[in-house]
Amino acid sequence: MDERDEAREALEQIAATRRTTAHRVASPKGYYALAGAGVGLVILGLGLDGWARWVLYGTGLLIVFGAMQWYTRHTGAVAWATLREPGAWRAWLMAGISFVSMGVAFFGPLPAAVAAVVTAASWAVLGPAWDADWVRSIEKQP
Repeated sequence: MDERDEAREALEQIAATRRTTAHRVASPKGYYALAGAGVGLVILGLGLDGWARWVLYGTGLLIVFGAMQWYTRHTGAVAWATLREPGAWRAWLMAGISFVSMGVAFFGPLPAAVAAVVTAASWAVLGPAWDADWVRSIEKQP
């Protein structure tokens, strides 16, 4: 085996390791739907008063933190994507929808309910696509 063959084999091993790592840190199926539901409950709580607000806050946060724990147990890692990668517009859109929804929620229970549903749906739809883009970008990194 000459140096060129050794170099080619080393590059193939690096690419295989990159693919394995990328697929290992991919979110479990349903992760974004669950996390989005938690964020939606927090947003719904913003439009309510009294004990209902605090119950929704607490439940929403428990769901979000539970989803994060699920991700960590599933992948064995805590991974953060950078928001400058291809496809990151989906993550930015999810964040934008969530922040606008928080503002809308202060207008009362009905706007809060609509904002919560829009937020949860956007996370459930955009999250898996963003995750797939992120996995592909890890695979392609030099």
